[in-house]
Order: sequence, then C-alpha cells, then structure tokens
Amino acid sequence: MRLASSFALIAAMLVGAASASCAARMAAPVVTPAGVRFVLMRPEAASVALAGDFNQWSAASHPLAREKSRGRWTIVVPLAPGEHRFMYVVDGTQWISPPLAEDYVDDGFGAKNGVVVVRP
Repeated sequence: MRLASSFALIAAMLVGAASASCAARMAAPVVTPAGVRFVLMRPEAASVALAGDFNQWSAASHPLAREKSRGRWTIVVPLAPGEHRFMYVVDGTQWISPPLAEDYVDDGFGAKNGVVVVRP
C-alpha cells in the first residue's frame, strides 16, 4: 500500500512540474511599460503575426519574432487604454485563437478572439 501511495505522489509531482513548465513557456498578454507583450508557442511555424482590432485585422503588419531554438514567438505592441481583440496568424493562413487571454469573445466565424485589457 505504501509503494502505491509513493508512486501516486511521484506521478502527481511530475504532472505538476510538467504543467508548471508548460505554463512558463506560454503566457497571456502582459501589459509592460513598452506596450503589451504577446507570446505564442509554435515551434513548427515558419511565421507568426498578431492580428487584431488595433491593426484592422492585418495578418502582416505585426510579425512576431522567434526566440532562437525555443519555438516561442513574441512581440510588444503599444496599445491605447481599452479592450483589444486579437488572434494569431500562423504561416500566413492559419488563424489561431490565443491559448491564453484575459477573456474571449466569439469571432463570428466559429472561433474565439482573445481579449486583452489595457488599463489607464
């Protein structure tokens, strides 16, 4: 009985560590002094862009930069105070709902737009 309990405890610790590691690599948009930092983990992508109501949903005007050897894409965008809807565009054609956002709203096409709120 003790051996089974030990295995269960070890398994729970490993799952927790894996979840924490994944959470550390993925992040909801964060408001910084320079603007809002957007992050997307997409190691297989050749390109990632940020599209939103702040850039007329352009799939090209806000390209994210790939961090070397991590598959993590980032961009910092100065945004005015208010609510902003956004999605990621992978490889120019795949519109991706943000995996993490402050809130979500229907996009009218069967997916969800992320929402980030910039407070004054």
